[in-house]
Amino acid sequence: MSEMERQGRDIDGRLTAELEHSDPETARLFTQANEARDRADHATACLLYGQVYDRVPSFAHALRRQCNEELAQGHREMAVALCRNAVRQKESADNLAALARALMAGTPNFPSRPPDQIEALELATRAAGMEPGNIFALAVQCQAALGRGERRILEGCVGNMATRYPDEGITHFFQMIRAAEAGRYDEAVDHLEKAHDAGLLPDEAYRQQLKLLRRDRWSMSHVAALVLPAGGIWLGVLGALLVAGLILSRAALRAAGQVPSGYEGAVTGMDARLRRIYQGVLWLCCGYYYISVPIVAFLVLAAGGGTIYAFLRLGQIPIKLVFVVGAITLYTLAAMARSLFVRGVDQDPGERLDLERHSRLKTVLDEVAQRVGTRTVDNVYITPGAQVAVMERGRSMLARARGRAERCLILGAAALEEMRLGPFKAILAHEYGHFSNRDTAGGGFALAVRRSLLTMGQGIARGGAAAWYNPAWLFVIGFYRVFLRISQGASRLQEVLADRWAALSYGSRAFEEGLRHVVARAVRFNAHADATLNEVINAKRPLENLYTYRPERPPIATGVETSVKEALESKPSPYDSHPSPADRIAWVRAMNASGTGTSSRDAEDAWSLFPDRESIERAMTAVIRQNIAAVHGVQIAGTAQPSTGA
Repeated sequence: MSEMERQGRDIDGRLTAELEHSDPETARLFTQANEARDRADHATACLLYGQVYDRVPSFAHALRRQCNEELAQGHREMAVALCRNAVRQKESADNLAALARALMAGTPNFPSRPPDQIEALELATRAAGMEPGNIFALAVQCQAALGRGERRILEGCVGNMATRYPDEGITHFFQMIRAAEAGRYDEAVDHLEKAHDAGLLPDEAYRQQLKLLRRDRWSMSHVAALVLPAGGIWLGVLGALLVAGLILSRAALRAAGQVPSGYEGAVTGMDARLRRIYQGVLWLCCGYYYISVPIVAFLVLAAGGGTIYAFLRLGQIPIKLVFVVGAITLYTLAAMARSLFVRGVDQDPGERLDLERHSRLKTVLDEVAQRVGTRTVDNVYITPGAQVAVMERGRSMLARARGRAERCLILGAAALEEMRLGPFKAILAHEYGHFSNRDTAGGGFALAVRRSLLTMGQGIARGGAAAWYNPAWLFVIGFYRVFLRISQGASRLQEVLADRWAALSYGSRAFEEGLRHVVARAVRFNAHADATLNEVINAKRPLENLYTYRPERPPIATGVETSVKEALESKPSPYDSHPSPADRIAWVRAMNASGTGTSSRDAEDAWSLFPDRESIERAMTAVIRQNIAAVHGVQIAGTAQPSTGA
């Protein structure tokens, strides 16, 4: 006999003796009611307990038992009313626990509501506090705590039962639930078997519960067996890529500082091996990204679905919070899907020059290409700033790898200001060095990954899902840092090798002068443009030629020169695409290359290669006016409008 049954028998005997002392006939009815209850004849038991209460209205025990029998028949509202009456008549541990049990019960017509569950937990806790040894009160408290998801109360309640009644079936039942929720399935099965052996669970209920435990254990064990090793490998590969990036970055710096012997421009020896390793690691990093996207999507679904499932298990569903979790999950998945299909817009990087009209420029371009030993550019595009760069565009990645794509030179008009022809050729030799080293041929894959990453990050941020608890956001932040470390490290190595082409072709001194000029012109042009645009916008003046305009309040010369010095001497960062100008200058100086392409015309102005400088500057000014109108909605006139008289 279980302790709960023993306590029940003792209470039955005590109450029956109490009634026999005052009214033997009522005692006989009470005994008949107990017998009907024991054989599960709940309707008869309910009727008889009601008769007992009618005969002895002070006997609250009959009300409580009638409440239990009404509850057994599914009459929840009637049961709650009877138990409340019993509590009002006598606030005992048994009456409080019975009312709590009735409040927790639910039927299709009268489900248990959160306020009822909260009240039930309060009542059961009071009952267990009044009689700590009352196993019925303890069991109801555990049930109420489980329903409300109050793990602290549940732990204390189950611990109390395990201490006082370690062999009781109801104790093993709650211990089973606690072990299953903690993932200790072997322990849960052991407690289930002991609860069944104690007679608490019928055979069918036991088999059903055992089936559920085995299913959960199988699911969790198989998921863990698959997910944990896969997750470990996934994170391990990311860590390995990061370590490889760090090692390669340091190796690139060492290689850059070494003066090549017998070097004729081509990538050879250690430099060539290091470049190939960098390229391989970069491609692995790109492949890792596309493999990771479905993994991260699964983690997002698991996090969002798991959170909602946890609310369901707790028995309460905060609608607003569930909506937020669902929205974050959907926004994130949508952003990830869009990022996989984003494509770059293939448009001209500037205003295309007609090289037939610029024959002197074309001659110089052909000369530099021949000196470096590579194919000349197909087109030159002029831009407003001080940028000088090359790129390959159009056709397939395979065509680029074979050197059949369109080769483009991007030439900033501001960079040409006061640049001598010799340093200009050295800068062009640097850019052609990228072609010769095939730096532009395989960059499409890395560019696609960067574009996808940025699209994903922007989409997540716009959806309000950029938070530490979002696995996709953590992946974007973490992987982007690793990717930048590796890709920018490869870019820095490419710049160093291209610098060597420039120094060997036109001399270290010419390239140093060209590099200093480009860096300084970028700073000076930005300062001039800011001062000019602020003035013409505020004064509503026309702007025909930004490059020749002289603002009334020009930039402070000392401030500009300080900014130029800072740009030239800036400290390098692991995430920079170029080494610092100071390091690059030191490395080409150490080469002490004299170059083989000096000419008597190298002291001429680089603008001498362009027959109509004024038209180019005005065209670039028009581009700036269009950009300001598109971005800021501010219209700047190109020429002064003639005044009209009355």
